[in-house]
Amino acid sequence: MLKVIILENNNYQSDYIEKLVTQRRMINETPHSYDMKVWLQTADPQEVIEKVGKEDYLAILDIELDGKVTGMDVAEAIRKKAEFAAIIFVTAYPEYLPYTVSRRIEPFDYISKGKDISSVTDRLRQDIDEAYARYKLYSNSEQQQQEKFTYEPMRGVKRQVNFEDLYYIESVKNENRRLRIVGKNIRIEYHGELGKIADDRLLRVNQGTLINPHAIQEFNRKKRMIYFDDDHELKVTVSFRRVKMLSDFLKSEKS
Repeated sequence: MLKVIILENNNYQSDYIEKLVTQRRMINETPHSYDMKVWLQTADPQEVIEKVGKEDYLAILDIELDGKVTGMDVAEAIRKKAEFAAIIFVTAYPEYLPYTVSRRIEPFDYISKGKDISSVTDRLRQDIDEAYARYKLYSNSEQQQQEKFTYEPMRGVKRQVNFEDLYYIESVKNENRRLRIVGKNIRIEYHGELGKIADDRLLRVNQGTLINPHAIQEFNRKKRMIYFDDDHELKVTVSFRRVKMLSDFLKSEKS
């Protein structure tokens, strides 16, 4: 999902941009709604810097924010952290444009809004469309690169399984540093540590298990049980403190 950040200290203009983005998400020139949402709407640049992470963003930023931290500072922070970032400056100060080049921010667009934010509506819509199109190209290329899960059964030897066939990876009970990969026609045991698996596509649901959330057939929140097949034979228990996290994740995937 493309997360949209709106940084603007004029409440009217901030709400105007938020409504425009929300409407464009649902009504655009494609037959589908955009896979994006307004993730953060704020006048506080520090809030953006603190919350942004290793994800995908469309950032619509003002530059002058009545404080020491500017929209350009925020853009730099996003660039350093984000996987994908399309940055649009919407500002009444066109003289800042050269600084975006010298600071290597590489904005997607730099819009001079003047006194009336509605005067740049068409341009903002075009920018949203183009930014989303670029995001889809980026995410599709990432998916092609990440369609396999790679593990190392012994030092220097790497093996792969199809990620879509992977259900979960668990620590084998009563075995020191031994992992089991379970999936569709997959059952592999090898020497390894769960904590050393660095794959953002997997979610930890208890101390000893990572799951592929896209492989879930059913999640029974009351029983805290995840099922990966229709017969409920392949299942994983979710720890109490991770139930809400998983529920929120699954809801966000459906929205």
